[in-house]
Amino acid sequence: MTDRRLGFWGATSLMVGAGVGAGIMAVPYLAERVGLAALAVILPVAWAASALVHLMLAEVLFRTGRDLQVVELMRLYVLRGRGGRWILWAVFALLSVAFLANLAAYVSGAGEIVADLAGIDRRYAELLVYVVSAGVVFFGLRAVGIAERFGALALFGLLAVLVVGAAGIALAPAAGPSGSPSEWLALYGMVMYAYWTFYSVPQVVAGMGSDHRGAVRAILLGLALNGVLTAVVAFVALGVSSPVTEVAIIGIADRLGDWAGVVGSLFIVAALVTSYWSVSLALADILRERTAIPVRLAWLLATLPSLLVLWLGAREFLEWLRLAGGATAIVVALITIPMYRTARRIGAVAVPDWTLGRWGSPAMLALAFLAMVLMAAGSLLQL
Repeated sequence: MTDRRLGFWGATSLMVGAGVGAGIMAVPYLAERVGLAALAVILPVAWAASALVHLMLAEVLFRTGRDLQVVELMRLYVLRGRGGRWILWAVFALLSVAFLANLAAYVSGAGEIVADLAGIDRRYAELLVYVVSAGVVFFGLRAVGIAERFGALALFGLLAVLVVGAAGIALAPAAGPSGSPSEWLALYGMVMYAYWTFYSVPQVVAGMGSDHRGAVRAILLGLALNGVLTAVVAFVALGVSSPVTEVAIIGIADRLGDWAGVVGSLFIVAALVTSYWSVSLALADILRERTAIPVRLAWLLATLPSLLVLWLGAREFLEWLRLAGGATAIVVALITIPMYRTARRIGAVAVPDWTLGRWGSPAMLALAFLAMVLMAAGSLLQL
């Protein structure tokens, strides 16, 4: 393992930044159909399911004894032999496309907001977002960890402003529970998406070095903080909006005023930029490991296409690519279960400093499998 390159809060913030994206603003729209009581049930259940899958990957890394990304872990434990090699390249290609689609969406979404707020041309705004986002990643994991800490503070600070602004309004969100099973399932899928920081686990483990227990705590706390942000946004949106809009901040701004629209827009920009940092860092590491290209070239290939795809007029394909990316993410998560079982048998480190213990039993793995299948079903209901 490498020497420690992230402090505990840097590692935790990396998890927060990876999970808090535009999806957090979509949760209230789905939650309105089932009520706060249902959301109060789904949030901890989804947190537990996400935590189990994320910690499975962490233990695989502990047992491997090397700082590897998901693709290379799959090579070691699942996709072996000649046939596995070709499947691995296919997975690598699909993941790269999925990451590209997400990164381009982050630049596009943040660029549109910055253009509106600053009154500048959208392309200039996208270039500004790209420079700020990719520029941090250029300096590596330590720089990203520092930036994510400021990003997390900005997210909580902006959300606190919205909460204070809504304090003078009588909040009356529907308590529930209500709604159909399909509406519960759709909300569960979106909440799982809001928690999803899977590809940042290798960065957290690498950044914490030999402090495996610290890495586990950072993963768990980062996921929990994502849940807090999601819950607060949903409570404010459900309380002040009538009706709740598909992008929650629109309904909040209609009730609280233009200032709330500005604060909410800045929140979304911060969420998208922090997600860009973590996702592009993960992609750069995956590219470098799989192709053995230099670090700076991996950075360039991980970041520049996210801007070029927008400037070349391919925006209309982004949503389809993101859907494909979501499906790929679920497949990779499902592969984590056999990868985990194999790592426990043949991993280079037979007795790591931390393991799931009884939480890694066949019964718990079956529950993790069910949780991922339900996530996939919930995602399909949102199409």
